[in-house]
Amino acid sequence: MRTTRLALWSIAAAFALAAATASAQAPERAEAVPAYLEIRDVPHGDVETFAYHSKSLDREREVVVYLPPGYGSSADRYPVLYLLHGAGGDERTWIDRQQANVILDNLIAEGRLEPLVVVMPYGYTSRLPEGERRRGAAAYKTDMEEFAVDFVNDLIPNVESRFRVLADREHRAIAGLSMGGGQAFAIGLSHPELFTAVAGFSSAMQIANNPDWGGIDMPAALANARQINESLHLLWIGCGTEDTLFNANKAFSEQLTEHGVEHTFRVTLGGHTPDVWSRYLHEVAPQLF
Repeated sequence: MRTTRLALWSIAAAFALAAATASAQAPERAEAVPAYLEIRDVPHGDVETFAYHSKSLDREREVVVYLPPGYGSSADRYPVLYLLHGAGGDERTWIDRQQANVILDNLIAEGRLEPLVVVMPYGYTSRLPEGERRRGAAAYKTDMEEFAVDFVNDLIPNVESRFRVLADREHRAIAGLSMGGGQAFAIGLSHPELFTAVAGFSSAMQIANNPDWGGIDMPAALANARQINESLHLLWIGCGTEDTLFNANKAFSEQLTEHGVEHTFRVTLGGHTPDVWSRYLHEVAPQLF
């Protein structure tokens, strides 16, 4: 387990001014695609959708799953990462916006990541008409509470019966962005017996620690610091300094420290944007198992 770390990067004002002036004078050009997002000539995993019946909710649920290169021709069992989307997304967001499959393919090809299965569920338990958004605590509370129950009682057992994943704590991790980061912390810290790693990217902390929003009683969960520290080899918080959620994530790191919970607090540049979350997945994935 890593202890708390704070990494801050700053850019000198004079350099920023010079860069801005040069940019204004030079022809506009497309930003280079990060190497980890390049689609390379390497073995590619498969992305598929499967449905299961949630007994807890008495309804059908759809899940997107990344299967690593070679899964179909192997009898091996794999670690599993449950990867959760943000408030404005769905089960395909990590593939369509953050290109999670490209990131994972490249990491595996580089030998930096052992092949794994990645499960991306829909983060709500009800679907709104297209174009509508949930507003306020009351609109989230029931869905967040139901999602956590379904996740533990139905999603995990269905994944473990359908796919060749290693069904133990040491090979199970949970991570998410924004709303999904809050869900990852709420589920992961209230069930440390289920996970070896928990990570949140630019997390919406009210989803994690405010019961009015469907979060958990965080002080009660953190009172079990010893079990959390023994169970989790990685508890990772990442947030950009330009993100409106930065202060809430910083406060959560401080709360963990006060309770003696070991963790990493990764501070970077960046706002609440997909490029930040892609970068965080690329950084965190090799640390999960």
